[in-house]
Amino acid sequence: MDRAEAVGRVEVRSGPQESASEAFERWEAHVSAAYVPLAVSPKQTGRFSGHIEHARYDDLDVTVVGSSTQLIRRTDRLIARADDEFLLASIPLSGSGRLHQDGRVADVGPGGIVFYDTSRPYHWDFAQEWEQVVVQVPLRRLRERYGVSDVEIPTATAFSGDTAPGLVAQFFRGIAGLQRTDADAAALLAEPGRDLLAAAVIAASGGPLRDQPADALNRQRVLTFMRAHCADPELGVDAIAEGCRMSRRTLYRVFGEFEGGPGTVLRRMRIERACDLLRNAPQLPLSAVAKASGFLTERSFYRSFRLEMGTTPGAFRSLA
Repeated sequence: MDRAEAVGRVEVRSGPQESASEAFERWEAHVSAAYVPLAVSPKQTGRFSGHIEHARYDDLDVTVVGSSTQLIRRTDRLIARADDEFLLASIPLSGSGRLHQDGRVADVGPGGIVFYDTSRPYHWDFAQEWEQVVVQVPLRRLRERYGVSDVEIPTATAFSGDTAPGLVAQFFRGIAGLQRTDADAAALLAEPGRDLLAAAVIAASGGPLRDQPADALNRQRVLTFMRAHCADPELGVDAIAEGCRMSRRTLYRVFGEFEGGPGTVLRRMRIERACDLLRNAPQLPLSAVAKASGFLTERSFYRSFRLEMGTTPGAFRSLA
């Protein structure tokens, strides 16, 4: 998968120079451009604010969107104008919303995930300020690559964080946060994104997991384990395989799309942790940063940091 396009952010706010109705009209245009043509209307009068952060990884889009209260509708007339149709998955970060599609209604809040299909009418009702991660992929790719039919997609059904779709939601929340600070790392981790989304849909529908989606769910399980233990300097490929109860061969297979395999991903996780410490704990000695990030020696920390970041930890800290 190619690197992401530059993350773009749009903010719309009513104020002295623009009325709430004018701001909302502009907001509707931005929302429709980011997803598909939509009809958006406010639920209350007064000031309005909204924002969209967008990144694209090949044909997988990951956005963070939030605003004041509103109604969002996808109508038959708007569907007739579309050139392509998409599966969308919404993952609330704050607030809650009610999604209507296919005769079902889903109330979804933080920790959950819900799917919907832009080829059929739907509407969202947001009665409070809200923010979501929204993942979007063309339906034709799900059909062609994974054999997912439209009838298998469990639209307007909320899934909690302890389900297979909820585990995938964790992954995309992480991508959305990372793409704000390190677009290259986000692009690397987004490589299995389509597989994971397909796996979530198939698991949610109760269908059998085919090889690629099954590997994607295993990969997300391993990534979750690695993030939780990456600060342990004893963590290596064997320990990861043992901790995730799989063989080394299986571990390398599920990381087949990652150049360098699980060892490279682990190193990048440790560098990501080190970058956070260098930014947010300026008083911490570099030797302590290395240890807290899971490196056995300060020398290996310097070598890995320069390889990934193109500079030294000290130079990175001075610019952070």
